[in-house]
Amino acid sequence: MLQTLKNLGLEESEAKVYLAMLELGPSTVSEITKKAKITRTLGYHVLKKLNCYGLVDRSFNKKNKIEYLAKHPKNLIQFVKNKKNSWEKKVEEIQQDLPKFLNLYKIAEKPVIKFQSGLTGIKNIFTETLESKTEILSILDIKSWNTSELKQFNKIYNKKQNQKQIKKKILLLDTKANKDWIKHYQKSLKYTKYKFIKPEQLPGILNFEGEINIYENKIVMVLLKKPNQMGIIIENTTLANILKALFELAWQTATPIRKN
Repeated sequence: MLQTLKNLGLEESEAKVYLAMLELGPSTVSEITKKAKITRTLGYHVLKKLNCYGLVDRSFNKKNKIEYLAKHPKNLIQFVKNKKNSWEKKVEEIQQDLPKFLNLYKIAEKPVIKFQSGLTGIKNIFTETLESKTEILSILDIKSWNTSELKQFNKIYNKKQNQKQIKKKILLLDTKANKDWIKHYQKSLKYTKYKFIKPEQLPGILNFEGEINIYENKIVMVLLKKPNQMGIIIENTTLANILKALFELAWQTATPIRKN
């Protein structure tokens, strides 16, 4: 029975005092604390709390001494209901203040960085992007995909991207190689938009030979040229949002590609 009362939300000392009163009937503090095997000081504190819970009555005996009596056990049901109502109110309070906690959480968020190397690692990184629930923003260099291993993987990837209807925006450098590539592959991705950007607008990626993807709270950077094939995933909402904003600025100034 002690454990049952504790499961209902009573502390161990409260449960002991309540059980002692059930057995004793109307009793003084000394009698109750002796039966419950706790100190008198603690006994006064516990009785006060049980009285607030609606589980104890207090009265005076013939000798004008204060006695305590456990209320009918059915009051335990009301005690539990009151606990439930109290917790429901606390849940409502937390829900109201949740945006404030989330703001603090975002401020304190530390980037999670994952690293993979080699062709298998790169394939794992790109396969993970197929689970994206948001549009993927991409900057890529076509030259880096011109190996037999990557071409075959790219066909499988594109097929899965279409099946999952994942939207994608791709920025391509305005080069002859990329223009030739777009003629053959533009129709292969139903949910992808392409734009050309002048090399002088993004001089740092002129010889990038890789791909950058931004989606959800992730930033993916992949180098595809051997012998330095590797990929990095950075998970951080703030950094991802900054790069998304920069991408959209570049997208607005880029040149749309006419469909063939």
